[in-house]
Amino acid sequence: MASWKLHFGGLCPLLSLSLAGCATVDPGPDYEKAREEIHATTGVESIYHPEGPALSAEEIQLMVSDGLGLDEAARLALLNNRRLQAGFMGLGVARAEYVQAGLLSNPSLSLAFLFPEGGGRVKWTADLVGSVADLWQIPSRKAVAAAGLEQRILEVSRFAGELVAATRAAYFESVAAGAERSVARESVELARRLLEAVRRQAEHGVATRTEENLAESLSLGAELSLRRAEREEVTAKRRLAALLSLEADVFEVELADPLPEPALLELERESLVDRSLEVRPDVRAAGKAVAAAEGQADLERRRIIPELSAGLSAERPEGGSSTDFLIGPTATIEIPLFDQNQAQVSRAEFHLAELRMEYAALVAEVSQEVRAKADKAASAARAATFVQEDLLPQAEQSAALAKKAYELGDTTVLALLEAQRTVLEARRTLVDALLEAARSRIELERAVGAPLGAATGAKAP
Repeated sequence: MASWKLHFGGLCPLLSLSLAGCATVDPGPDYEKAREEIHATTGVESIYHPEGPALSAEEIQLMVSDGLGLDEAARLALLNNRRLQAGFMGLGVARAEYVQAGLLSNPSLSLAFLFPEGGGRVKWTADLVGSVADLWQIPSRKAVAAAGLEQRILEVSRFAGELVAATRAAYFESVAAGAERSVARESVELARRLLEAVRRQAEHGVATRTEENLAESLSLGAELSLRRAEREEVTAKRRLAALLSLEADVFEVELADPLPEPALLELERESLVDRSLEVRPDVRAAGKAVAAAEGQADLERRRIIPELSAGLSAERPEGGSSTDFLIGPTATIEIPLFDQNQAQVSRAEFHLAELRMEYAALVAEVSQEVRAKADKAASAARAATFVQEDLLPQAEQSAALAKKAYELGDTTVLALLEAQRTVLEARRTLVDALLEAARSRIELERAVGAPLGAATGAKAP
């Protein structure tokens, strides 16, 4: 017996097949939505588009040839990072899954030809049957797939935000390493001058052998600090190049922007917490995961009757029959006698409860993270301001007084060199403090999920 695919509501089988054949996968709108989310998360306008032209090696070389600025580094990361590009390809996968979720199952056609033993007219039967259960399962399947697609878009946005934060941090670390290398070179020169002065005093019996050994140790320590600073600069630039997905050696590329001045912001922590829960992509993605789990649970409940097929059956009897053609409706139903899908329903409900708990945990963790990062950013900015406005000027003033006293013959060259060494230490401390302040601000923006200028509660005093 055969069946033709029927749909409740009188939908024609041929129309159903034509609609299924016209289904296409177009992730273009998803790409645009992801780009909008990334712009809101990072504040950067130039963002990779899978359907647009890729950056050529010549364009990349042109971007870095005259020096690489901070904004250019962030832009290059969002245009050229291969992992971000792979994330955009994942949006195409999610869109294909959404299209698939809305498709009707293909009908099945069976034909049978029966030849009489003694000859005569051939008997044949034809069955064309399609699933009717799709009619109530497709809406739930599409809801699950739509939530999954939204989740993937937010995950790409979150990755882009992390990428820009890591790029900016690596940029500042490279700049700081270069500044510390310069300070370390000055420290080496100063240590050598100190050693020479002590040796001259030792020749005249003014300095002891112990003092000479101490000066030698200081000189060797300065040399070691210089090598360490050079190594850290190389490491930081290599890390920056990896984040930008650059294959060429970029060690000689000049970084055009210095470490930023410490920004003393009046941070309204609770406003930042509210803002982060509203815009942070991973929080929103977790909410979409809960929505998808709710849809999956609903779908499993609808699968109590897993399969129901309906259609038409046609038959031409063998010769001698009282009729030449038979046609009529047919239906097939899977009887849920043993498996009523109760295990899958329970699984979906437990998974939903699990995701709800994880969402609540994430909200609490993000709230505390934002508060902690806001406190750290404010503290780091105050510390950098203190070093810049108090500690370094005091060391420079002391060095100036020591130089004047030495010129008047009121102090020794050792006291002068020690005062100058204190200035270099203060400069190194300033570089570290400025780097920590920049890092802390980046970490706060990453925790909030948006640039501070676009986040409520961040303003200049």
